[in-house]
Amino acid sequence: MTDPNGPSHPGWNQGGWSTAPRGEAPETAQWPGAGPQGPPEPGWSNPHQPQPYGGPQPYGAPQPYGAPQQYAETAQYPGAAQYPGAPQYPGQQYPGAQQFAGQPGGWNPAPGGYGPPPASPGRGRRTGIIVTAVVASVAIVAAVVVVVLLNRAPDPNTPLAQGTSAGPLVIPDDTAGGATSTITLDGGDARVGRLEVVLDLQHAYPAEVTGVLTSPAGRQAVVFPRAPTGGRLTLSTTDPASPLVNLLGGPVAGDWALTLSDEVTADSGTLTSWGVTAYPAAPDAPAPAAAPATASATPGLAIPDDDDYVGATDVLGLSGYGTVDRIAVDVAVSHAISSDLRIELRSPLGRTVVLSEYEAGLGPAIALTLDSATPGSPLAPLVGEPLAGPWELRVYDGVIVDEGTFDRWGVTVNG
Repeated sequence: MTDPNGPSHPGWNQGGWSTAPRGEAPETAQWPGAGPQGPPEPGWSNPHQPQPYGGPQPYGAPQPYGAPQQYAETAQYPGAAQYPGAPQYPGQQYPGAQQFAGQPGGWNPAPGGYGPPPASPGRGRRTGIIVTAVVASVAIVAAVVVVVLLNRAPDPNTPLAQGTSAGPLVIPDDTAGGATSTITLDGGDARVGRLEVVLDLQHAYPAEVTGVLTSPAGRQAVVFPRAPTGGRLTLSTTDPASPLVNLLGGPVAGDWALTLSDEVTADSGTLTSWGVTAYPAAPDAPAPAAAPATASATPGLAIPDDDDYVGATDVLGLSGYGTVDRIAVDVAVSHAISSDLRIELRSPLGRTVVLSEYEAGLGPAIALTLDSATPGSPLAPLVGEPLAGPWELRVYDGVIVDEGTFDRWGVTVNG
């Protein structure tokens, strides 16, 4: 055991080191931590100047008695590199030791001799890998969700796009082309599966006004066909007879233009507001197809004599999808003098064509059969117009003396 007050033998210091010449006071293992003062023979290290294990060290200057020195390593194995469980490595670092930054040879001058144990190998790397994997997984899930949402079929019962007019629109009096209000919808690449239009029209004589809605695809529908009453009107393609049916299947996105025209002098009006709501077509919905449309009537109306303003008028309504590819009209009128008569047909869009104008030699039973496919036919200008809507036939008698009757008529489109 080491004497805490130092050994009585001259040349020993309190820490167990010999200050005497080496031959006089050799160290012994009796004193834990004992060893020669200063770097000893090869195998000893200087705690103040770490060296690779096994390197030769010069002797240091003797220390006065009582000046203890703290050494990081033990002196249990003086001058040897043999450590329990490890082979001898002369002149090399400790077996299994690692090089620490700033510590040459793998020595650590702190008490204990060895540096702190290295961190668990790969811990930081594993953590980074795990975080990266989690982030990547979240990104993949988010991408899948976005793809699913983008490719999910739209609900045909849920409005896809809707809009309302910015403000009132004045309908100019006796002006061809009238005035137009536009609403822009954003519906992506969806197609129209259902359409609803609401408008509020104020006019002293609504029957003078024609309202036409034009879709982004250029298709037209007569939404106000010179109706006898104005006010708030609602139209929907849920009604098979609605003129809006002609707009089904077209694109939702784009400009929807409502044009109102009053071509009769005396009064003007105002479109207070209007709106359009579009529903998407179901993915499996068949594309709309045009079908023949036909209608006929026997009005038996008296033709006012000497009147070229009111006449005898009858209206046939056609419904369905598509535009006019071919149209045929037949008319039967009773009048003694056919040269007194003028017969006109007006399309739902408001275009008027003259079928007969003061032609002699047709009476007293006047029968007209006309077809747009006939070269030079007066019906040819109506090709391309919307099929659906009111078709109006009017017979005027502009010469006094004789009277007649508007007996029967019919119209067939694409038949």
